[in-house]
Amino acid sequence: MIPLVLRLRNFMCYKENAVPLSFEGIHVACLCGDNGNGKSALLDAMTWALWGKSRARNDDDLVHQGQKEMEVDFEFGSEGKRYRVLRKHAKASLRHSSSSLLVLHVAQESGFKDISGNKKTDTEKEIVKILRLDYQTFINSA
Repeated sequence: MIPLVLRLRNFMCYKENAVPLSFEGIHVACLCGDNGNGKSALLDAMTWALWGKSRARNDDDLVHQGQKEMEVDFEFGSEGKRYRVLRKHAKASLRHSSSSLLVLHVAQESGFKDISGNKKTDTEKEIVKILRLDYQTFINSA
């Protein structure tokens, strides 16, 4: 998997208008900065987008303080193809239970084509199939 573009909205320390992070053209990168500046949050965003897992206890803990919903939009390359994963989560409210969304796209000449499964678990299995990598393997190797 080659990271290409990461877009965050209300994810952990990243607020509503976070600038997209482009990895295109970067072959080796070093994330550096003071504690609490969001370096680990970038990795959490990628793992949450791809596998729905992170270091947090639950998805509500990933939502930026004071916000009700978040999303991660992650584009990556694998075996010469470009993919896009969009995962969203909204906290429960008095009127609604929490909700989540997972969408998987593959790039084509005409734009992105939806290749999501009928259920979230089907889409998650497709992501693992594309990556040939599950969450446990990733965190133990990255």
